[in-house]
Amino acid sequence: MIELLVTALALGLAGIDPAGLLLALGSLAAGAPERTVLVFTAIVVAGTALLGTVLTLTLGQQLQRFDWKSLFPPDWLGATIEALLAAALLMWVVVRFRRPEARPPRPANRGRTGTALVWGGLLFAASAPLDPTFVGLVVLAGRGESVPAVGLAHVTWIVVSQLPLVALAVAVMLRRHDRAVAWLRDLMPRVRPVLARLGTATLALAGVIMATDAVWWLVTGHFLLPDPT
Repeated sequence: MIELLVTALALGLAGIDPAGLLLALGSLAAGAPERTVLVFTAIVVAGTALLGTVLTLTLGQQLQRFDWKSLFPPDWLGATIEALLAAALLMWVVVRFRRPEARPPRPANRGRTGTALVWGGLLFAASAPLDPTFVGLVVLAGRGESVPAVGLAHVTWIVVSQLPLVALAVAVMLRRHDRAVAWLRDLMPRVRPVLARLGTATLALAGVIMATDAVWWLVTGHFLLPDPT
């Protein structure tokens, strides 16, 4: 059990993710109630740990032998989807260049922001299998470990990997979060134009890469990007 917990700790450190913290801070800056951040954190931690425990006990090492390539569509369909996505991204880039303020900020709605954050917590927990360190823990914990050990390992992993979010939740409970929220609220008007330009550039790059990959398949019969499996 100790070895499994140490492994969970190491995998959690390898998969540490500030996204939950940024979502929570952004929601607080937009006017979400403090208790919503606590609910969001609880959903992320408990939901992810529960999902990991269930997957470990039901699938476990079967994931190690699973043919992930079987989930991918045929090459022709993959190239078609990639081309359509590339076209959509590049069209979005054109819209953003022509109308930089196409999506102006809406007035803050505390109730709506809080509800969105709660739903975000459910999606956050459900997306854990996309993290390779999470899948690795599911496989390793499925080697005949007891149910309490498996559950504790997954709690350890999610708490460590979401340590920034957990620290914010503790700060909210101690009423020590106001300075961070005020800093973010003051910072956003200054960095929003830069973030918008970076977002547009990222969309353009992604669209060009996907379009090139689709055209390359059409010409050569092989994708330019490496096979993820």
